[in-house]
This record gives sequence, structure tokens and C-alpha cells, in this order.
Amino acid sequence: MIPLLSLLLAAQAAEGMWLPEQAPDVAALLTEAGVSLSPQALADPKGAPLGSIVSLGWCSASFVSADGLIATNHHCVESYLQYNATAAQNLDQSGYLAASRDKELWAGPAARLYVVDAIEDVTAAMEKGINARTADAARLDKIDRNRKRLVADCEAEPNRRCRVVAYYGGQEWRLIRQRVFKDVRLVYAPPSSVGSYGGDIDNWMWPRHAGDFALIRAYVSPTGDAAAHDAANVPYKPPQHLRIDPTGASPGEAALVAGYPGGTSRYERAASMRFSKEVTTPASLRLLQEELIELKSESMRDPEAAARLGAPIDMLANSLKYLQGLEEGYARTPALARKEAEEAALRAWVMADPARKSRYAAALVELDQLEERERARWLAETHANHLLRNGDLLSVAYTAFRFAIEREKPDLERRAGYQQRDLEDTTARFATLDKTLWLPADRATLAVVMRAMVAAPPASRVEPVVRWIEKQGGVNPALDRLFSATALTEQAARAKLLSSDRAAIVSSKDPWVELAVALHSWMAPVEEDDDRVRGGRYRLEPVYMAALAEFRGKAVYPDANGTLRFTFGRVTGMSPRDGVQYAPQTSLTGLVAKAGAAPFDAPPKLLAAAVVGPKSRWADPALGTVPVDFLTDLDTTGGNSGSATLNGKGELIGLIFDGNYESMTGDWIYDPATTRSIHVDIRYLLWMLDEVEGAKGLLEELGVKP
Repeated sequence: MIPLLSLLLAAQAAEGMWLPEQAPDVAALLTEAGVSLSPQALADPKGAPLGSIVSLGWCSASFVSADGLIATNHHCVESYLQYNATAAQNLDQSGYLAASRDKELWAGPAARLYVVDAIEDVTAAMEKGINARTADAARLDKIDRNRKRLVADCEAEPNRRCRVVAYYGGQEWRLIRQRVFKDVRLVYAPPSSVGSYGGDIDNWMWPRHAGDFALIRAYVSPTGDAAAHDAANVPYKPPQHLRIDPTGASPGEAALVAGYPGGTSRYERAASMRFSKEVTTPASLRLLQEELIELKSESMRDPEAAARLGAPIDMLANSLKYLQGLEEGYARTPALARKEAEEAALRAWVMADPARKSRYAAALVELDQLEERERARWLAETHANHLLRNGDLLSVAYTAFRFAIEREKPDLERRAGYQQRDLEDTTARFATLDKTLWLPADRATLAVVMRAMVAAPPASRVEPVVRWIEKQGGVNPALDRLFSATALTEQAARAKLLSSDRAAIVSSKDPWVELAVALHSWMAPVEEDDDRVRGGRYRLEPVYMAALAEFRGKAVYPDANGTLRFTFGRVTGMSPRDGVQYAPQTSLTGLVAKAGAAPFDAPPKLLAAAVVGPKSRWADPALGTVPVDFLTDLDTTGGNSGSATLNGKGELIGLIFDGNYESMTGDWIYDPATTRSIHVDIRYLLWMLDEVEGAKGLLEELGVKP
């Protein structure tokens, strides 16, 4: 089989979410884009600049000072704001600026930061005991055991979190060793009327005027070790931190983003994309629309609800807007037709040569069959997942039950996510509910999902859950019992349940536990079948990727999978449709012109400072005032939020926070004409700290003279 990383790399200049080790292979493309940073520097995950890049677990971030200060997006810290919010002080609405380091707010027991220590090729170790004749179920079992052994050995070192990740469908494997920080504190977040200026109206849109930035800090023990939150902890001293270019971004200049993109489907088959267009996207849209209506309605009933539900509402609205754009993109663009044409050409190429047919044809047919099995139960699995996502206490009960089952096995034989290594984070998540749980909202959104489950066609029903609902007398009586007869609203009860054995949980009369047991009775055989499918994919996907590489005559970057990547291009506008041209920058002038009623209710002190924006030291001479956001042609996706945007020399010029509405099909297929990323200019953050907030100490810490 052809090793993909050893083949000649080629791509359009801005396309690709590249692994650090691939940087030398794309040196010519980096030079073409105007990146003067050494490819060898980009290949080093511990050096400058990649050694400064941080994962929050769902967003990206970067160290920006010698004292552990970290820059990320406002929307990436909303859960931290929510954890510290009350009805009397809704921090999402008001924002927060720590007057001194002792006023920096703990982000809560579940907050984590991850920094890469090393990336190691472990392909040989992951393939140990596997050959061409290994059955799919046995293949997955061996892969799972090999992965767990590698992770266990890696995590023998304290304060480390390790992952073994597949690339190219399992043709190659990497062990990612990360240092984990458990004391995360909020330093600065502007009001939501700055951080998400324009709200859902402007979300994913251009022109944009959002100040989507925030500052947090990593703390460690006095001896420098990662430690749980404690008043005695001190700011972490990172080996690397980014330097700021206070001149920000300019049209046409090189731009480079380093972060943790979550997931793409560039190499999925065309049938999966068609299923997304015809089934999953419209069905998910309907469900999310109903859930969002309920959440927004609930947040308006009570100030405490508004404080606790801001982050969930924003996340749900963001997902909904994405799906709306995806649906429009399927209708407006030839993305699916391009995908189908490329795949048809690949299949014809395979069949045109006996040797290629022998190597690849059977794998293509088997992959089609496996994916059809997955699609057949999509609706039922979606309902089950929404039930868990919307029911915080159901998630608690289900997780506790799974831990009870898995504890009956040796640790290395337990399912991933339910090993001893996962217990601390799970306990922290349960404890966080004391500050984030809002049961009326859970009831309203669970009603949406339960009604959908009961109404689903017989072949798509989560039957044990539907039977449990019917046994209670229907959806409303079931909800009445769930929300009136439980002790799980208390952390002590949640902790006790997490330590309970299987028999105690099965015999429990708590309605959430009963529902969790019913859900698991359906999920268990589904997971077993998923395992068989995954084992088949690990056998077949590398064959498919080898065929694709040979067909294209070049290797490709792997699909995004939440691991450290870099992508590069230029600051540039676009023409989304005939007669319309997007400029690559926005400014305070446009922000002020939009100002008015929510969601354009910019804070009065910001508007007052904007009057003298043209005279500010942060003003862009070409714009005549302070810049706000800018566009690039960089190839990014979810998970990149908060990623550092660097100039060609590796200096910080902004933070990415969004993509454009026209590029929603970009996770399936890259289109250089429509794919754009939206960033906040570093000068807007500096202007806010300097001339709006008066945070001279933070400016100095960022290396800027007050």
C-alpha cells in the first residue's frame, strides 16, 4: 500500500488543513502564499509558533504572554461565563474584566487546557496482531487494545492526556501526547453585545463586526505542576508564546492559522453527501428549530434562566444557522455534482485496469454496503443522541450506568470513555451542573425529542424508550415524573450514582435512571453493530484512500480530526454572486452604522470611544479608523474557533471565529471561489483594552506599550 505522506504533495494554495510534519513538503506553497516562516519551524509542535497553540477541548487558543495569558474567542468562553453567572450578574451580557490577577474567575471544575508535548507515528504498534485475514470484529478489538495500551503507557507520566488518532481512515496512526491544565481562569471577556455583535442575524455572514475575543489564563501549582484549582496556584510560564504584530492584517498579505479543526468529510463517498442533502440536513433542521424556540422562550421567563442558557442558546443557534446555510449550499452550488463526478471517474478508473480492479473494486463495494447499514438507523440514533444532549440528568444516569457496566471488566478492556482515566473529568462535569443546570429548559427540549421519538416510523423508533414513555402514560406524564421524583439535582446524589454498581442502578426507582437503563438496552446492540462497521471501515478505508491517492497522482492532507493543524492563504475578499464584491476588512465605521436595537446594541462606552476612532493609534490608515474583522481564503472548520491567525512571520494578527455562509458545503469539498474564514483583527482587541476598558496592565502584558 502506498504511504500517503511519502507521495508528492500538491493542492491549491489555500486548500488543506496540514499536519505539522507536512510543512516541509508544502514549502513551495507556503512561499507562494507569502509565508516567510521556516517550514521546519512549522513542523515542530513544541517550537515557535506551534508550541503556543492550545486546545480547550472544543475550541482553539494560544499563549500570548510569558505569564500564561491565553487568547481565544468570546464564544469559546461562554460556558465559563455561564458557570460564574447569576440572575443579579449575567456575565455573558455584562462581560468581565479582572481588575487584578486575584480577581480572575475560576472557569469551573470541568475546564481544561491541552498543549501538545509530542506527536509520534505509532502505525506499526497499532497494526500489531492484524493481517489481511483478520475478521472485522477481531480487527477492531485488536486496534482498541493496541490503542489503550499506548495511551496507558503514555499517561503513566503525570498530568498528561494522550490520544491515538487515525489518519486516512486508519492507514496511519499518531500518538498525541498533551500536557493538561486543570486550573483555568477568566481574565477578560467583553459583553455579548461586543463578542457576538449582530447575533444570529450576522452569524456566518459578511460583512461582520464582532469582537469575538477573550483572554483566559492557565494556573499551576507553586512547583510548576498542573494542579486542580487552588488559591495558592500561580500563573503558568509557557516555554513559547506568540508575539503580537500591532499593525494587524492588511489586504493581500499572507495569513496562517494554527489550531485544532474538529472534523471534515472531504474523503467521504458521494452517497453520504447526498444522504446529508436529502435526509439528515432537513430532518436535523426541523428538530433544532423546535429546540431553539423552546430554549429562547424559557430564557425570557426568568433572569436566572437567561444567565444559564446564554451559551446553550448560542451553540444551538450556531448549529441551526450552519444547517440552513448547508441546505442552501446544496441547492445553490454544484458541490454534490462535483463530488459525484469525481467518484464516478474514480470508479471508472478502477474498473478500466485489471490490476486496479483486483486491488480496489471489492473495497469500494463493501464500503457502500457498510455505509448503507449506518444510514438505515440514522434517525433513531439521532433521536437517542438528542435525548442525551437535552437531558442533563439523563446524561448523568446513562453515564453512571455505563461506568457501572464497564467497571466489571479489567480497565484496558473497558469501552473508551468509561475507563479509570475518564472518571476525574466525568466527576468534574457532574459537579459543574450545580452552576449550569436549568431544569425547565431541559423539560421543554426533551418534550420536543420525545414527541419526535413517539411519532417516528416503526423501523426508526428507539423502542425501549418509547415503551417507557407509554408506560408513564405518554410524553407529558413521563416528563412530570422525571422532573418531580429525582434526587439527581444534588451533586451528592450524582456522585453516589457514579460509584454505584450495576445491580444498584438497575433496581433504582429514580425515573432518570429507569430511562437511562431503557435507552441503554437499545444502544448496546447498536454499539455492537457499530463496532462491526468500524472494524470494516478500518480494513477498507485505507484501500479507498490508496486508490484515491493513486487516481489523483498526489497525496492529500488528512481529514480534520481534532488534532493540531495549520492552514495558510491570504487576506482577501470575494464575490459571492454577480454584481456583489466583499471587501476584505470591516471597521468601527460599519459597526457604528449598524448600531441600534439588539442584537446591534453596542455598549455606550464603545460607541463613545468610536467617535475618536480615526485618531486612535490602532487606526488603519487605509480604513481611516480602527479595523474590526477581516476575511481570508484559509481552509478551516469547526474547532478552529479561537485559533491564532498569524502573519507570514508567525506573529499574531487576529483570531479566527467563523466561516462564511456561502461556504457551508466546504466540509465536503473545498471551493476556492467561495471558501472564506472570518477573523477578528488584533487591533480591535488592543483598542478595546486600551481605549474602552482602560486595561493598561493587560496591554503591557501583551507586549504593547500602554
